[in-house]
Amino acid sequence: MSKLVVIVGITGNQGGSVAEAFLKDPSWKIRGTSRDPTKASSQALVAKGIEIVPGDVDDVESLKAAFKGASLIFGNTAFSTVFAMPTEADIEKLSPGQTLREWCYELEVKQGKNVVDAAASVTDTLDLFIWSTLSHAKKWSKGKYAGVYHFDSKAVVAEYLSEKYPALGKKTSSLQLGLFITNWKWGQAAVPWEKRPDGSFLLAIPGSGDVPIPLFVPSDTGKFVKALSQVSPGKNLIAYGDLMTWSEYVALWSKTTGHLAAFEKTTVAVHDKLAPGGYGEEIGEMYGYMQDFGYWAKDDTSVIFPHDLGVEVGATRIEDYIKNEDWSELINRPVPGS
Repeated sequence: MSKLVVIVGITGNQGGSVAEAFLKDPSWKIRGTSRDPTKASSQALVAKGIEIVPGDVDDVESLKAAFKGASLIFGNTAFSTVFAMPTEADIEKLSPGQTLREWCYELEVKQGKNVVDAAASVTDTLDLFIWSTLSHAKKWSKGKYAGVYHFDSKAVVAEYLSEKYPALGKKTSSLQLGLFITNWKWGQAAVPWEKRPDGSFLLAIPGSGDVPIPLFVPSDTGKFVKALSQVSPGKNLIAYGDLMTWSEYVALWSKTTGHLAAFEKTTVAVHDKLAPGGYGEEIGEMYGYMQDFGYWAKDDTSVIFPHDLGVEVGATRIEDYIKNEDWSELINRPVPGS
């Protein structure tokens, strides 16, 4: 008898990758939630034999209906892009004294709790709930980096699950996806590559430590979810293709692409200037946190690494990603001030 995996937000980056991984295994039936099952991206999945049902992270009842009969649920949320690209209408939603980052944090926490509440409604028949999360930056940095809201919004949902639903907690594994190596496509404030007058490149990252960074290709998400489905619950897995310091990454990038590049450490204040208004500071604090305290919180002894699973994942190595990526947009960026 086939098992059923339900994927929240199946048309998104994470959900789509999970769907592709389970499509390769005929022992699984796949159901995905979509805010609009009639849209083209949803219908493209229907054509592959995937069941698409209405499901909205803002509507817990829709999720409860979608989760019925599930053996495995992959739960995930996305931090709103409003904090990076706000409109006047977005600003009007803020409470007095509230920042956009705080508003986005509260929204994602609410959405994450909706996913957890819905999953808890099917605990009796569920085998495994996988929550896509990140480490609690404010907690593990002891308040030094209190503004990494897109990390903490996911972490507090994991804590909520453990505290409110112990039975579900026993059937849960956490998946911390490493730093998306593709983020450079979002521009300099996301990954601060800078082209210098001599044609070389500089990557200046906030932080003072040298904790290796778990670099991750987003399309590998499904490989890690599939691996977690093959082992017992209770895992807190950090997913990556390679663990390397920024200086090691820049050296590899330079060697592989043939373009001279250097790395240096900088500050959150400097990074904030790349995108004033909150976005630059958020990303700068994230970089500082991961260099100083570890992306996954290096003091968190519950975290395991891919080699601890006992299952072959087949993650994309970062050198292979660099070799196969089209870097022309970055290479052809103008020199600042030119």
